[in-house]
Amino acid sequence: MFSAVIPIYNHASFVAQAICSALRSPLVVEVLLLDDGSTDGSRRVAARMAAAYPGRVQDLTPPRGGNRGAHHRLNELVAQARSEWIAVLNSDDAFVSDRFETVVGDARFAHADFIFGNLLFMNQHGALIGAKRGPFDPGAPFPPCFDVHSMVMQNQFLDLLSHQNFLGTTGNMIFRKALHERVGGFAAYRYVHDWDFALRAMALGRPLYVQRFLTAYRMHSRNTILENPGKVDDEAADLFARFVADFPAVLTRPSFQIGLQFNVNHACPRTGVLTASA
Repeated sequence: MFSAVIPIYNHASFVAQAICSALRSPLVVEVLLLDDGSTDGSRRVAARMAAAYPGRVQDLTPPRGGNRGAHHRLNELVAQARSEWIAVLNSDDAFVSDRFETVVGDARFAHADFIFGNLLFMNQHGALIGAKRGPFDPGAPFPPCFDVHSMVMQNQFLDLLSHQNFLGTTGNMIFRKALHERVGGFAAYRYVHDWDFALRAMALGRPLYVQRFLTAYRMHSRNTILENPGKVDDEAADLFARFVADFPAVLTRPSFQIGLQFNVNHACPRTGVLTASA
C-alpha cells in the first residue's frame, strides 16, 4: 500500500534505524533508497540493508553517484515507486511504530490524498527530547485573529501554512503519487522544498491532519535547516512569489494575506521546524 522513500546524505550513523522503522509495518511494501553523494559511508549502509532485505528494500543509487539535492532525489524516488501512496522519510529520522496502521484506520483516509500528523523530537542518540502537535505548537505565535482550533476543524491548512511551515519536515508527509505529479514534484530548493510542496499540495489536493505522532525528527548539529538562515529567507521569499503567481486566487483569502504579510515583513520567515517543545 505504501512506498517509503528515503533520500540519503551523510547519515551513516542513522540510516539503518530509519530503514528499520519503515520495515516495521507490513503496510510498507517497499523501501526505496537513494544516496546523494555521501562521503561518510552512508552508501555502504544502504547497499548492506538492501542486500539484507532483498524483497522489500531497494538501493536505487546510480553508479556514478553525485550530489543533486534532496528535492531531486525525492522526485527520482517517487518516480520509481510502485505504490499509490508515498511516505517520505529523511535518512536521520524515524517513523513512529503503528503510524501507517493509524493513518489507514482513520475514517477520513479514503477521501484524502495528502496526510500529515504530529512530530516527536529526538537527539542524536535517539532519546526523545520534545514534541510538536502540528499547528497547535507553532514555531512562532499565530496572529491573534487566527482561531487555530476552528481553522483546523475547517481544514484551513493553506491559510495556516501561509504563516509558517507547521508540518516541519518532508518526513511528516504521506501523499498519493498522482498528487505529486499534479504538484509538479519537489521544487529546486535546498531549505524550503517541503514548505513549497505542502502549500501546493494543500491548494491542489485533499489534506488530512491525523492528530497522532507519526514521525520522530532527529535534532543534531548537522540539520540542514541550520546551515544558512539568510538563504532560508531568500528561498522562502521566492517560494511565496512563485506560489502567488501560480495560485493568484489565494490573495482573496483574508487569512492567507495576513500570513503572507507576516513573512514579507519579517527578515526571518517562520519555517517552524526546529522548536522542540518539552
